[in-house]
Amino acid sequence: MNIENVSSERMRHLIDGLDEVLDVAGLERSNTARAKLAIALCDHLGERLGEDGLAAVNAAREFWLRGESVEYNRWFDLFSLRMNDQRMLQSIDRLVWSSLAQSGGLDSYAGEYLVLEAFDAGLGVDDISAAIAEAVPGLSAG
Repeated sequence: MNIENVSSERMRHLIDGLDEVLDVAGLERSNTARAKLAIALCDHLGERLGEDGLAAVNAAREFWLRGESVEYNRWFDLFSLRMNDQRMLQSIDRLVWSSLAQSGGLDSYAGEYLVLEAFDAGLGVDDISAAIAEAVPGLSAG
């Protein structure tokens, strides 16, 4: 985990706050909430996603926010293949996959998983807080 420059207290506070909000938010039934949080986290990674990751996240954004994307199936299939080879995966790949995957709602377990993947991918507490505030109603940055 990338916690060298991140105090464990701030990280724990962020995860605890997210857990509290998600426990009452009702997003576990949302078809899009988990993907939207993954997209927001990926947006804060920016160019660290690489060319494929950026294109895949943009296709996921079009699919989840607009209901269609010409490129979605292509990127979904490509990242599905990557997910089959766990040895080659990095945290960034798992975040991109989470933006594409149709795997259910956003509960505290899924939220914590995405936050920890974001830390592993190199995001700091401030960027993760900002992404959560963009994607999760009821939780402000900070």
